[in-house]
Amino acid sequence: MATGGVDWDGSFTHQHDWRDANSAMIELEKGLRSSNIGEQCEAIVRFPKLFEKFPFPILVNSAFMKLTDLFYSGSNFLRLCILQVTKDSRKHLGKILNVEDCVRRLYSVMLSNDPVARAITLRVFGNIASIIAEHKNIHHSIQHSLDSHDHIELEGAILASYRLSAESATFASAICSKIANMIQGMGTSIEVKIKMIRILRYMHHDEESISKARQLCHTLLIAYPGSNFVKITLHVLSLLSIKSVLDISHQISFLLNYLKSDQRLEIRRIAIQDLRLFARKVPHMWNKEDIQGLCEILLSFPQQEIQILILRTLVILAHSVAVKCMAECEGM
Repeated sequence: MATGGVDWDGSFTHQHDWRDANSAMIELEKGLRSSNIGEQCEAIVRFPKLFEKFPFPILVNSAFMKLTDLFYSGSNFLRLCILQVTKDSRKHLGKILNVEDCVRRLYSVMLSNDPVARAITLRVFGNIASIIAEHKNIHHSIQHSLDSHDHIELEGAILASYRLSAESATFASAICSKIANMIQGMGTSIEVKIKMIRILRYMHHDEESISKARQLCHTLLIAYPGSNFVKITLHVLSLLSIKSVLDISHQISFLLNYLKSDQRLEIRRIAIQDLRLFARKVPHMWNKEDIQGLCEILLSFPQQEIQILILRTLVILAHSVAVKCMAECEGM
């Protein structure tokens, strides 16, 4: 495709040089309207560079309007190209002014009978979650797609659920029970269960959701003792606990017990990594017994890797004001 007179690799130094921005936009529009799918694809993949060089809200808004138009009417191949643009241009999403119009075009594809088209759309929803977080129709579409028997659509729905749960307390609370039922369901594959457990890390927007997610994680640790399950579930429990003051002390003790009792190196590694997270984020929540317990584990462990990780955790605690104050009060 001809590139006209626009220097795509040059730096943009004149913030109000609308003429260059308009020329670049016209050039890409021409590519989008081409009957040659290769030229259309080439035009689409240039949009992230356009946004970097000319980061004007009016240009970004206009570009996304045209891209969502093409997403609605184009092929799945072009939709995949647009999906990549949404991934590469996340920092510019806040400049889209006509969010409702863009959402309307994207949502129309969810009404398609093509599960691949729906799967791509769900992934787009995940990429633009920051600007569509409270759209109820999108919430319902994602929940509906979680029941899909098409593997590709289900994968898209899981990704969208993960991203929207991070952005929307409403969505996270609404989907918590469904995610729990699917994880516990006999018909859900192990691979899908593991991916869904990761979504639970964002069930922290209210105490009821935190409690439900933590209870489910503890149940899963008993029901699925395999290494992959335990590693992911332990880490999700830690991420949930750090959002709730009431659960932090319990989780520190829980991790110490896992570190001491589970003989698998990969489990011990994730347990001490999470303990180090608590040492960095909430050192004031560690008590004397926790620190002494960690020291005892250090002296009893033969694995040098784990010893080094424990020492690093103790160094973090030793440098914290909270632990220094505790040591002074205890006369340590």
